[in-house]
Amino acid sequence: MAISRLSIIKFLELALTCICIGIHYNSFECGDIHRAMLTTGTFVGFIIIMIGMAAGYVLQTPINRRIDIFFSLIGCTLFVASGALIIEAYQHSSKGEYRDKQLGKASMAIINGAVFLVDAILTFRGE
Repeated sequence: MAISRLSIIKFLELALTCICIGIHYNSFECGDIHRAMLTTGTFVGFIIIMIGMAAGYVLQTPINRRIDIFFSLIGCTLFVASGALIIEAYQHSSKGEYRDKQLGKASMAIINGAVFLVDAILTFRGE
C-alpha cells in the first residue's frame, strides 16, 4: 500500500486534532458557554470524523471526494472560528500558564484549520 500525500495530510489532521483536544482537556473553562460548546464540539466531533476517515484510508475504502471536501471545508471553518474565539477571549488576560495553554490551543486550532484548507484544495484538484 503506497502512502499518498492526502493520507499523510489526513493523519496530520488527526494528530493536530488530538493535540487540540489534549490541550483543551487540560485548560477547559466554562466561562463563556458558547465558546466552550463550539470548541468542545469542534474538537470532539472532528476526532470522531478523522478516526473514521483514517480507518477508511487504512482499510483502503476512502470516502467520496465531495464528502471529503465538505468535511475539510467545514473543519477549516470550525477550527479557525474556535481558534479566533479563544484568542479573542484570552489575548488581553494576565500572563501565566493558563493563558499560554489557551493561546497554544488557539494556535493549534488555526494551524489545523489551515491544514484542512490545504486538504480541501488538494482533494479538489484530485491529487
